[in-house]
Amino acid sequence: MNIRALVVVIFSLSAAPAFAAPPPPVIPDGGAQRGEIKPWLAHQPKIMKRRFADIAEGQVHYWQGGPAKSRKTPLIFMHPGPQTARVQVPLLDVLAETRPVYAPDLMGMGDSSPPALKDGKEPDLDYFADAALRFADSVGLKEFDLMGSSLGGYVAVEMAFQKPGRVKHLVINRLNIMSGELLEQFTKYHGPKVVPDQSGMYVTFMWSRLKDLYTYVPWFQHEAKNLRGRGLPSPEIMNITFLEQMKMATTQYMAFDAYWRYPIAERFAALKVPVMAGADGVKLLPSAKSWDPKLSGDVIEVSEAELRAYAAEAAAFLDAK
Repeated sequence: MNIRALVVVIFSLSAAPAFAAPPPPVIPDGGAQRGEIKPWLAHQPKIMKRRFADIAEGQVHYWQGGPAKSRKTPLIFMHPGPQTARVQVPLLDVLAETRPVYAPDLMGMGDSSPPALKDGKEPDLDYFADAALRFADSVGLKEFDLMGSSLGGYVAVEMAFQKPGRVKHLVINRLNIMSGELLEQFTKYHGPKVVPDQSGMYVTFMWSRLKDLYTYVPWFQHEAKNLRGRGLPSPEIMNITFLEQMKMATTQYMAFDAYWRYPIAERFAALKVPVMAGADGVKLLPSAKSWDPKLSGDVIEVSEAELRAYAAEAAAFLDAK
């Protein structure tokens, strides 16, 4: 073989691909799961904007929106867990059409800084409430309404318990009061401490847990009687919620551990502010206004009509003289 022929052979080999290109991946169609994503959910938030506030131990990430000039009392919305304020934005947008709305991520959740540890000990729920009150100070809110659910509802209850003179109204979606074996199971499994690893198995766990949260109640009991019976939401919604949960994978357990230890029945019964709550709350505090909110799924996945009806019921209580 002469030199020219050898050059041609080498060039031909280098120009050819080393192996055949794999076919493009098959991406599941979200429409086959629980309907196409609704356009109003796919867009960026209409009113709410992301911001950060400084407190002693770091920064509080929050969403803020509403009329620039409003005579209505500002509303602080405390998100449930294991979610963040981002997942509540569709509802926050509706609420912010008529009043100033602030929705912080709890410490150690979403984009907020981790909780402060005192003498190396994990904080109790009164710490999370105090941090939220200091957040209110940081953004200049002296008086405000409160709205929350489950974990965020507990924090809102403690805020109202600590500072009743600052809270004008308290709206609680659900308290999720537990005891006995059920409480032991939730304490052990629901908000686990996640440790990163180089193989990425913790990421797989977080994705699997998210799917189970949408599939079972509670997510860690995989029996037919625990099935929600409504399938998975669209891939777009799961992507949003997964990214939010990954942000707090290593720190969210502290808020949950405080959640399980909190004496909710004692604190709720001692509240001195106007309250609207579900049947479990009214049983503890008979003076509370009864509320039976109807949502067919999580805030981020239900219809706009459902959210508007939900927000209208809350607003009617908040605006009552």
